Amino acid sequence: MNRCEEFYARRDRRTNEYLGNTSFTPQAVHVSIGPDAASTLAGQVAAASLVNLLARVHRRITFDLASGDMPLLIGKRESAETLAEHLLTTMRGIDPCGSFSQAGSLPGGILSIGLGEQCTAACTWFIGARNSIAFLAKHPQNFAICDGTARGAALASCLGSAALFRSQLGLETVPRILSAWNYEEGEQAEEGPESLETLNVGRVLMVGAGAVGSCLAYWLQLFGCAGDWVVVDKDEVEMHNLNRSLLFTPVDAGWPDETPQNKCDVIARALSNATPVHEWYDEFAARDYTGFDVVLCLANERGIRHTLSCRNYSVLLHATTGTNWLSQLHRHIPGIDDCAFCRVGEVVPVKFGCSTGEVVSSAGERSDAALPFLSASSGLMLATLLQRLQAGTLASMNVNEWRWDFDSLYKFAGRAKHACSEACSRTSAASIRRQLHLRGRWKHLENVG
Repeated sequence: MNRCEEFYARRDRRTNEYLGNTSFTPQAVHVSIGPDAASTLAGQVAAASLVNLLARVHRRITFDLASGDMPLLIGKRESAETLAEHLLTTMRGIDPCGSFSQAGSLPGGILSIGLGEQCTAACTWFIGARNSIAFLAKHPQNFAICDGTARGAALASCLGSAALFRSQLGLETVPRILSAWNYEEGEQAEEGPESLETLNVGRVLMVGAGAVGSCLAYWLQLFGCAGDWVVVDKDEVEMHNLNRSLLFTPVDAGWPDETPQNKCDVIARALSNATPVHEWYDEFAARDYTGFDVVLCLANERGIRHTLSCRNYSVLLHATTGTNWLSQLHRHIPGIDDCAFCRVGEVVPVKFGCSTGEVVSSAGERSDAALPFLSASSGLMLATLLQRLQAGTLASMNVNEWRWDFDSLYKFAGRAKHACSEACSRTSAASIRRQLHLRGRWKHLENVG
């Protein structure tokens, strides 16, 4: 086995397991970027995140920019000055063995996706966005010119990459209209605000820095993030993490001959306002677990959900992926919602994972696996839920769980309202909660119906 064969064997192991250990051979894909998309912030967000997702699976990717190259609008990264440079740098950084290049036109006979209303290529799929609404269609779609369209563009990249992935498996996909603001589809999809404010929800504790956590950091890096973040995770990046993260690269996993980096260090580089903690949560909490305005539960080992539920934080949020092509989002406000433990418990056995879904191999061995667009979608849902918290609309939502079913040809978006079991004793009385979070920024939320 040569180096590249070893790279793909290690990186793609979880993808193959998610698909039932089938003989999966990724197809070549092409991305056609219309001049209207290439010249806007939202269009560049869609293009950059789309090729990021595609390069986690596909080993041959070409793209074209119909109007020539464009200055990079989403921030200078890896010394890239133009959109084309950034796209190539991104893909080559994710997959050092792949074939990635700029092409003058759409090659014949391969899967393809077009961005923008001015895309003239005869693509398999097209994506666009308006404010927080994403469009997946069979004809060209526009990217509306406003900052808030970055949310819809991010979601459009998830829908587009999922459509291409399913197409190469021979699975049907249907066009979608979906909101990254209220998580509904079709006529129920809300556009959300036209603005895109830098996120600052106070002091945030992120427990777990795996697939969903790293995808959350990726989106917040694009959208803008301030405040004081503490990221707690003792794990190092491994090669099999690369298939389900928008942030981790082979260099982070120590490929080919270096030392792997801690996951929370990689997130701290993406979020300059984050402090990494190389400990498990129970080790960290023995020293410090108070003074947090928001807690993100993105891990599921060592009894974390039970422990965090007993802390009665004013706002506890988490996002998950499931084994059946699901992305899910969960809200927990004491006095309004159930606790995290009553919602999903621990992980034996699970339909909900933290950043992964449990897969059983033919030999009966259990492992975690996920697909890149599932983790990316869950991280995006969490990012926009934090934006809703900042906007003052989090507690007014009359449900506390949202899910997207990427395997459904009918109803894509689902929602539910959960309550704790009668036997649950994790949620303290209101008087105790007020004392626990006397100075908390969001302590008033449970009084909002």
